[in-house]
Amino acid sequence: MPDFDVEAFITKLDRMGVKLTAIPLADGKLRVNRWCMLSATEHAQQIRDLWTTQIGNDRERIDLLAEHLAKAAAPEAADCISSAPSRIDSPSIAEPNAA
Repeated sequence: MPDFDVEAFITKLDRMGVKLTAIPLADGKLRVNRWCMLSATEHAQQIRDLWTTQIGNDRERIDLLAEHLAKAAAPEAADCISSAPSRIDSPSIAEPNAA
């Protein structure tokens, strides 16, 4: 198999309409999910060829790809977490106003 450049591989797939994500599994491993956007159908053969030549069934490359995706997603997930305390003191809809 040719040399494997993870960044270039992800960029090529992204341009052809495939988004990749890494999902942590219960056993500590990572699963790579492929999400096909609308434009992926017109590049289906190129996507298959690229995946076959660069990844195939090579577990080491799949793991390398998954680790890269997980690290890239970590800062994005941190941006979604707010450091402000959540408000729980608002009145409940279930409780009628005792006025």
